Amino acid sequence: MLCVFLVAFRRGFPINSLINDLIGKKVFPGIAVLAGRDLDILFEHHAGFRSLTPLSEPLTSETLFDTASLTKPLVTGLLTAILMDRNQLHLQDPVARFLPEFPNPDITIHHLVTHTSGTPDWHPMYLENRPYLETLIQMARNARPGRRVEYSCPGFILLFHVLEKITGHDLLAVASREIFSPLGLENTFLKVPINRHSHCAATETGNAYERELVRKRFPHLLKRDFSWRTEVIQGETHDLNAHFMGGFAGNAGLFSTARDLFRLSAEFLPRTATLIRGNTLELFAKNLTPGGLSHRSLGFKLNSTPLTSAGRGISSAAFGHNGFTGVSLWIDPRSRIRYILLTNRVHPEVTRLNFNRVRRRLHRALTREIRNAR
Repeated sequence: MLCVFLVAFRRGFPINSLINDLIGKKVFPGIAVLAGRDLDILFEHHAGFRSLTPLSEPLTSETLFDTASLTKPLVTGLLTAILMDRNQLHLQDPVARFLPEFPNPDITIHHLVTHTSGTPDWHPMYLENRPYLETLIQMARNARPGRRVEYSCPGFILLFHVLEKITGHDLLAVASREIFSPLGLENTFLKVPINRHSHCAATETGNAYERELVRKRFPHLLKRDFSWRTEVIQGETHDLNAHFMGGFAGNAGLFSTARDLFRLSAEFLPRTATLIRGNTLELFAKNLTPGGLSHRSLGFKLNSTPLTSAGRGISSAAFGHNGFTGVSLWIDPRSRIRYILLTNRVHPEVTRLNFNRVRRRLHRALTREIRNAR
């Protein structure tokens, strides 16, 4: 794999040539790249394939991507902010205020959105044979709340349960009513219609990567009769916790196109936001974990954290997020430019590769492309 970087990451490599080289070296089958300021697109490029197997299908501007953990800030975090804006929720509210059965009175909404609750990074809750909330209530914590930043998917699944309790409705319907419909996002879903499955970028063949992760970390939960997916995953969320919750569990499940994500991401900057105003909006760019090694805002990582996926060219004031499937979004409040990279790098299998290095080089080429086009 080193040869990929020696060839493809040569200084000054044009982004289109870089993309073609990465596709040729099988770093990912396909990619959608989009960058723009405010509501104006400055650069857009789609290349490669949305699937290689069982059929080879080209990737287009209409391709829907499984955005994986981008779901955390773009749906769960945004809904949290909307409820805060309506005074239905506050960062310092204990989780137990909304879920009285939750045993730890010290864990707050602030801890969940900043990954400082002490909740473990991951747990295969679908193997527990009980409701997810029951597993979350009994889950052991790795640290006291607020002590350190530890990225946690279960923390956002817990936040999902809080939001459903507050709204009294299924969050799939709430997200559509509060976010997707008002913004006119016709190619954004938490549950992709069956007739659109073939339009999605395929991910892994089965869940071999996650199955191996369970074998290594939770062997006592493995069951012979468990129905692991074995087919190519397309149109369904790759994440198994979200999959077994019906496609969305607060941590993953969002599908969208590059253009729809560009419109959605405009909601996190003051000049273009329509769903949230004022002080709440500022929390997306504010460091809520001062003193920590990882700087976190409401749902996002800040680029002031060392060695993020943003790389040089995107300011230290930027905030963003990655997704395991090979996607990322960075929002720079200084330039007002938003950078979107969508790939299906886990198709047809998950490879061992430092994909953040790929992201950083693509961002560098993209910022150079934008500068040269001015």
